Order: sequence, then structure tokens, then C-alpha cells
Amino acid sequence: NAGAESIKDIDEKAGIVTGYFSIFGNKDSDNDVITKGAYKKTLSENYNRVKHLYQHDPFQPLSGVKNGALKVSEDTKGLYFESTISKTSWGRDAIQLYADGVVDEHSVGFQTVKSTDKGGYREITEIKLWEGSTVTWGANDLARSKSALDIEGVTKKMDSVIKSIRNGK
Repeated sequence: NAGAESIKDIDEKAGIVTGYFSIFGNKDSDNDVITKGAYKKTLSENYNRVKHLYQHDPFQPLSGVKNGALKVSEDTKGLYFESTISKTSWGRDAIQLYADGVVDEHSVGFQTVKSTDKGGYREITEIKLWEGSTVTWGANDLARSKSALDIEGVTKKMDSVIKSIRNGK
């Protein structure tokens, strides 16, 4: 239960956001299931190049590992991050959008290294991670900031919005 954790998800003054870029073991909208350990190799080999982006846009970086502003690690739940957002104009906007509850989902930009077709989905066991992004809608609807994980009904509401958009309503 994320609500039992003591880490705050948004510290507006310090510009720090914590949450998950990716969650293990659930099928996302791309029919992918990422397994625990899928990020292990990339975090040891490519860690210093990992960035936190806004909407997967390389022209809107929010933080990076190299300068210590971004920390990324696997835990039992998924790919956890702590990001001190750069005080750029889009960085300040991103913090405000988090605080307002407008954006609370995340996504990963990656290259699949090892996967297995499991019939109805693809099980990904090794990933080369490039970035984690703050996004409006992520493929994995469980990859949220911590406060969003505590709000009942948010997932159902977003599913309804996405279905309406897809159906042109």
C-alpha cells in the first residue's frame, strides 16, 4: 500500500517528485509485461545516461542521473525514481502540473533486449533503458506518482476517458 509509505511524492518547494516509471508484472496497453530484473543490466551498464523527460521529449529534460538529480532503482514493485526537477520553465510547469493533479502517470523509453511471446502478450525480461517520462497517459496505468496510487477510481476514470477518445466521443 503506497499510502503507508512515508516518502512524499511531490515536494513543490524543492521540486522533487518520486514514483514509478514502470511497474512489474501487469499487462500494459501495448500488451507488454515487464518482469522484475528486466532493468538490472541496463542500470549497471547505462545508468549515467538515463534521463527524466517530459512527454518523452528529448528537448524537455527534467533531470538526469549524471548530475545526481535523478535516482533510479528496481524494487519489488517496479522501476522506482526520485527526481529533482530542473528549475527550467518546463520543469516549473511540470511541478505545477503534478501539484494540480493534471499529470501523474509515467512511461519508459527503452529498447527491448530479451522478450518472449506468451500468446496474448509479450513478456520482457531485459530492457535497455534510455529514459523515464512524466506523461499525460502512460501505457502502464499503474506507473504513477505515489499520491495517484492512493486515489481510488482514478484508473477507472482514465480508462473511461481513453475509451471515449478512442471512440471519438
